[in-house]
Amino acid sequence: MKLKLSTFILLFCYDYVHSSFCYWNSGCPYKFLSSYTPYSTIRGDIRDSNIKIKGCEPISIWGIMRHSKSYPLKEFGKSIEEALTIRDLVISSYNSGNSSICSQDIQNLRNWKLNNIIIENANDLTNEGQEEMIEFGKRLQNAYPTLLNSLESHYSFRSTPDKKTESSAKSFAEGLKIKNFDLETSKNNDEIVSPPHTCLRNKEEAEKNYNYVQVVKYRNSPEYLAAKDRLQRRLGIDYPFTNENIKTLYELCRFGWSGLEIKISPWCALFTTDDLKVLEYIEDLRYYYGSGYGDSLNIKRGQIALTNLLDSFENAKRGVGKKIVTYFTDAAKINEVCSALHLYRDENPLTGSRRDPHRRWRSSILSAFSANLFAVLNRCTIKNEPDYNVVFYLNEEPLRSVCEYGVCSWQEFENKLTPFLNVTKDLC
Repeated sequence: MKLKLSTFILLFCYDYVHSSFCYWNSGCPYKFLSSYTPYSTIRGDIRDSNIKIKGCEPISIWGIMRHSKSYPLKEFGKSIEEALTIRDLVISSYNSGNSSICSQDIQNLRNWKLNNIIIENANDLTNEGQEEMIEFGKRLQNAYPTLLNSLESHYSFRSTPDKKTESSAKSFAEGLKIKNFDLETSKNNDEIVSPPHTCLRNKEEAEKNYNYVQVVKYRNSPEYLAAKDRLQRRLGIDYPFTNENIKTLYELCRFGWSGLEIKISPWCALFTTDDLKVLEYIEDLRYYYGSGYGDSLNIKRGQIALTNLLDSFENAKRGVGKKIVTYFTDAAKINEVCSALHLYRDENPLTGSRRDPHRRWRSSILSAFSANLFAVLNRCTIKNEPDYNVVFYLNEEPLRSVCEYGVCSWQEFENKLTPFLNVTKDLC
């Protein structure tokens, strides 16, 4: 039976596209890499998106931010050695004609070198991360020039006691042109900035939340096993991949991305777009149960952090507040605060049984490098009487889901946050 001409053309085009697909010139590489997603992939621009209300002026800003791009922990260096062994096997497989990786992708992978600076500066910001924070500080000052000029003694910054968060705060302050910068470092169990792993309740609960039962379930799902098999066949090597091997290769893929330079990682060529979506979902599950809606205590921790926002703006209304109050923390705390505000909540919980491609909870958006939530308090004059409203921003875009049109009256703002004052502070 002869094929119709249109069918033949369709099959020909599909085969041509499929056989000639190469990561290095794909044009649209998958950029959503969970907590390693470059900030430039998901951010807006506060200079363009800030909501200006006639008759109102900003009098105080409160924000909580994740650190910007950082070097991996020291432990990651040990995993790289095994990854380099896999790279040699991939190149050998290509030379033998057993790999479907493209020539240029193989060349880029071969040319990749382990820079000692990755190990020497473990857990500190990369140069890109520093520049990212400086530029954000500049954009914020440009959006609110009157409020954020001459900030000496009119600001309050606090960070977790980590190099990457402290460096993020310093770079952000540099962008805001703060001289003689003074940073407060938090102590243990600081509910505003400390991520939940500093507050484990008991062994059973720790195993439930931090060993991620749903992740184990998903790694046994047909979708994950198909991705694992696809990777094995794509690389054409007999090396028996473990889940940890795959995670290390994914880490190298994610770390190698440059958001500012729009430069892709050669390690990502090992994966298809479908593979990257599968690996992203594993991270979504980790964050969902570790610091999101999967555990009600995560929401309570986020609520406690938001009571500081209420206190800060009440002080500003009384004329004793700061022009800007900012906290620098980890991805987990950002997730908690966003969960407390019911952002990106799905109707059904995320599970390891099935990946919903249309889910709202996405760690690539909520937990990206430099992910942030800011609120701006505006003072207005209505019929010669003072009035106040609050605008929320997530990653420099207005949060229209919090209040109508993205602007909360003071009463709406107070009604949302006042109940949080009743949450027990000692969750540990």
